[in-house]
Amino acid sequence: MIFSKGRKQKKENLESRQKNLLVNFPTGSRYAESFRNLRTNLYFTAMEKNLKSVVVTSSIPAEGKTNTAINLAYTISQTGKRVLMVDGDLRKPLLTEMFDNKRSIGFTDLISETMGKDVPTGDITEYSIGDKLKFMEYQKCTGTLKVISPENQVTFYLINGIISDILWNNCPPARKLISQMVDLKKITREDSKIVLDHQKKTHQRLGDIFYTMGFLTKPDLEKMLGMNALEAFRVASLMTEGTFEFTPMREQNVQASVTPTLDFEKLYRDFFGQGKELIFINNAIDEAVHPTDTENLFILPAGKVPPNPAEVIGSDKAEFLIEVLKQRYDFIVVDTPPVLPASDALLMAPRTDGTILVVRSGHTNKKIIKEVVDRFRTAKLPILGTLLNRVDVKKGGYYQ
Repeated sequence: MIFSKGRKQKKENLESRQKNLLVNFPTGSRYAESFRNLRTNLYFTAMEKNLKSVVVTSSIPAEGKTNTAINLAYTISQTGKRVLMVDGDLRKPLLTEMFDNKRSIGFTDLISETMGKDVPTGDITEYSIGDKLKFMEYQKCTGTLKVISPENQVTFYLINGIISDILWNNCPPARKLISQMVDLKKITREDSKIVLDHQKKTHQRLGDIFYTMGFLTKPDLEKMLGMNALEAFRVASLMTEGTFEFTPMREQNVQASVTPTLDFEKLYRDFFGQGKELIFINNAIDEAVHPTDTENLFILPAGKVPPNPAEVIGSDKAEFLIEVLKQRYDFIVVDTPPVLPASDALLMAPRTDGTILVVRSGHTNKKIIKEVVDRFRTAKLPILGTLLNRVDVKKGGYYQ
């Protein structure tokens, strides 16, 4: 009987919150106008940068942050932008409940299951090279990833999940390192035969052999290897069919004496890290995100409630997921837990362009608000604005 009363009360509270959603008010109402003003002020606050995402939070519970997040997202979607609401309150996912998506897969599932996928072999039509490289980064894999298409074969070398080198295994003879060395007159054809014989016996990489034998200085060799690696990245990015296989190895068997001086992380972002190139991750996002009854407005539910919400929010996987979502939607609104009971909002804020702090009028102590603002300042996180909620305009007059 007690549980029945509790469920009834919770249902009534939820229905009361849903009645205060902007979709239930006329567009000419003062309530709707206040959120249009919020939308305008928000863009004016960040005119110097292209504002694409915000965190909505509060100091303590029951200040109206979730309804504010929904109403703000709704108002922005009315301008024709595709807006995604992300339920980042993994402790009390009210945003998810408001849209009756409690049992749906969501944010935590994408991070723990999708991003944690272990696939040693597979087809690149199901798991793109970008997907696989990202999985191995999170799993801190050491070894080689060989990708074979009908036309080409490429091998990535990874140490603790980080790309250290890449080879285009079946590149045209003229583009092979040894041919380039001969053409540049760094070695003779007789030298090239000695080098190739040595490689067959030791299985060393050619760059290491050239360096060990003193044919090239390290800077010159790094430059040549860099040009070849860049070409290998380009070839790999064009592979749309084929298979991949990861072979675990010891670090000493992967590490080379001389490696290309390239920013492989940037190359990954340029060639594989864009939203459309991540086949498996994008398919998982498509499954997790739900449209609402409002055009251009979507929701990513919280998913399974984890035992460690702060670790999930603060993870590299969460950061990467938010970046992918930014590429897919025009604007993202993230609802997080209040600041004082948990650190989640402070962990999520750096992944977005700024924070809106919701304050309930006549409810929250000024000292508490100051403490929250100080926490953001200490972390050097921008608060785009403070929204005073549930103001009694009859009390004290408009200008008082």
